[in-house]
Amino acid sequence: MNTMTIPNEQESRLQVPEHTAEAGVQPPTADEGVVLVVDDEPHNRELLSELLEARGFRPTTAEDGETALASVAQVRPDAILLDVMMPGMDGFQVCRRLKGDQDTAHIPVILVTALSERADRIQGMEAGADDFLHKPVDRTEVLLRVRNAVVGKRLFDELREKYDHLRRLERLRDDLTRMLVHDMRSPLTAISTNLQLLEMSLGPNMDEEVSEDLEHARLGVTSLMDMVNMILDVSRSEELDVPLQAEETDARETVEKGVDPLRALARSHEVEVRLPPEPLHIWCDPDLVRRTVTNLFGNAVKFTPDGGSVTVSAHAMDSGIQVTVADTGPGIPEEERATIFDKFTRGRSGQQAGGSRSTGLGLSFCKMAVEAHGGRIGVESEEGAGSTFWFRLPVNPEEA
Repeated sequence: MNTMTIPNEQESRLQVPEHTAEAGVQPPTADEGVVLVVDDEPHNRELLSELLEARGFRPTTAEDGETALASVAQVRPDAILLDVMMPGMDGFQVCRRLKGDQDTAHIPVILVTALSERADRIQGMEAGADDFLHKPVDRTEVLLRVRNAVVGKRLFDELREKYDHLRRLERLRDDLTRMLVHDMRSPLTAISTNLQLLEMSLGPNMDEEVSEDLEHARLGVTSLMDMVNMILDVSRSEELDVPLQAEETDARETVEKGVDPLRALARSHEVEVRLPPEPLHIWCDPDLVRRTVTNLFGNAVKFTPDGGSVTVSAHAMDSGIQVTVADTGPGIPEEERATIFDKFTRGRSGQQAGGSRSTGLGLSFCKMAVEAHGGRIGVESEEGAGSTFWFRLPVNPEEA
């Protein structure tokens, strides 16, 4: 039985000292919140309910643990005053049930107990209790602790509501982005086709300057198409829908194809590609891996001042391969390294060597592509001494 007694008193009842000062309790608002009072003693439930109601709270009661759990499911109180010593399911068990359910874990639970041993308090904390009240309870202490619990619960509810609102806005933004980006494919394909037709029509009469201009235009269209695909792939990765078109591939060829489209961009840099003489056979999606290399290489070139160097290398490992892209750029500040692969994060403070700003999607795409293969990606950097990005792929992504 749940009891709070004063020595030598026959009835097991909750006692509230009459001399307790209430100066610390602020006047109630119009609605202080719903408080569930759980106690197997009717007198205790009545006493606490009257005390709470007098201060603007809306009390509701339950006489045992099972009834309390049912009431929480229906009422969703702002705080719970939960007696510990009850027949059947005690307060510790009720608290564990509430805190173990994600729908009720955020509701503050104040254990009301006559137990004062350290082990009992530890048991209450292990059960997830947010606060404690000891019998005989103090009138002011009850009101203050309940009010603090209700305020904390309402702040949590407001934060969760704002978070849900932001998530809805983010989904709307992503849906709009996917729609616009998807529609960009058609005009980009038309531009690419017309550039090819123009090149064919000019034929041998095309001079070197025009040929270079067309080559730059083709590279620009290819880069834009890669960006379109990258945005769509990042969106699919967030929905756990990243299909791999895996095939046996020589990673050396894939690395070369990832570097070649941007060699013109890197004319003012010293570029070195180090590949072993023997094939690097691996099962992978060659298009995703190529675009990963292109993104890492392009990122290194953009952030490395003219005259700097970028080195791309690949080598075999016991369980797969590792590809590395190292540069002599300004390096990445330590506070940015932990989030460098996050979506919309602009690495190296977002400022490229040419003065433009990155989109913050390239490295996020790289992480998605590598992890879709069961691989790992990372960066090592020192401010003023350049950066080294690397990724490792297993021999067979299905085995990984």
